[in-house]
Amino acid sequence: MRLLERKELNFTPIFLIGNTVLVILLLFIELLNFSRVGRIAESKAPTLVELGNGESIRVSSINNYERSPQAITYFVGQTMTGLLSWNAVPVSLNEYSPNTSDKIKLDSGVQAGDQKITTTAWSTGFALSEDFRAPFLKEIAKLTPPDVFNGTTQSILKVNLFSEPKKIGQGKWSIDMVAEVIVFQGNNMVGSPIAFNKTIFVRAIDTPILPHISSQHQQTASRVRQAGMEIYKIQDLGLSK
Repeated sequence: MRLLERKELNFTPIFLIGNTVLVILLLFIELLNFSRVGRIAESKAPTLVELGNGESIRVSSINNYERSPQAITYFVGQTMTGLLSWNAVPVSLNEYSPNTSDKIKLDSGVQAGDQKITTTAWSTGFALSEDFRAPFLKEIAKLTPPDVFNGTTQSILKVNLFSEPKKIGQGKWSIDMVAEVIVFQGNNMVGSPIAFNKTIFVRAIDTPILPHISSQHQQTASRVRQAGMEIYKIQDLGLSK
């Protein structure tokens, strides 16, 4: 008779328990990953939004200080075109009756310093920061030929190049523009080009909330600033930024 009997240990239950714990742990990690991916996908999924005019568009949520390069380029192009394309002929022909001898009511302009700018340039000016808007509009007034307001002179902004917007800080970008302001006077259908090569500085802003009862000026400013951006500086292309 042996004082000590050697018994063989059975590791099967331990192995099964460990395997079960491992499977549960892996399943838990997989569920966490699935939940996280779902939240990310949901946050990036486009949302259908109906505008006030009945048009439906798809939008995606972004950070408050982020804007896409396409949105920045479009905003700068629209703003600079509105500021530098001068035309005193009203956009709406409802301002006169074609069945009478009444003449088209030309834009009388808006005073900016000692000279005038077109009403379109004035309204587009709300896309500029408040400290930059007044001095820049005065410079636009100096460039605007007085004959614009009698309908014999017009201009268009011809953009040759926009660079890729460059991020220079949180919610701030710079973009280079190579363009010409072409002025048409009288019978000159070819036009006289004026080089306008600039670096334009843009920053993100909060979209203003229009009061329920608002003035015409408030409505104009709100419409122009719906892009959630403003131009706060314009300088000659090639200068140190």
